[in-house]
Amino acid sequence: MDGKRVKSCLNLAALAEGHEITTIEGLAQGEELHPLQAGFIERDGFQCGYCTSGQIMSGVACINEGHTGSPAEIREWMSSNLCRCGCYDNIVAAIQDAAVSMKGG
Repeated sequence: MDGKRVKSCLNLAALAEGHEITTIEGLAQGEELHPLQAGFIERDGFQCGYCTSGQIMSGVACINEGHTGSPAEIREWMSSNLCRCGCYDNIVAAIQDAAVSMKGG
């Protein structure tokens, strides 16, 4: 919301009125996926898909906030997002790849 990470499950929709909201659907540019969306596909960052949108949105925030210095740092900043399938290693790898891609190198 307004470029900041929020937990949608803890925010009433009525309180979002007048704020800029970015959802998983808003990350792609037309047919071109956001680097993290593409990274999740490339790195198999999901199995059942239940947590995927939350993981990607939090991962994008993690990148934008500059918390991708190491796998441990990514894990710390992503720790409130649970994946019952246990894809954490692949999620971290996808975030690392996207962070490098978004920095242009």
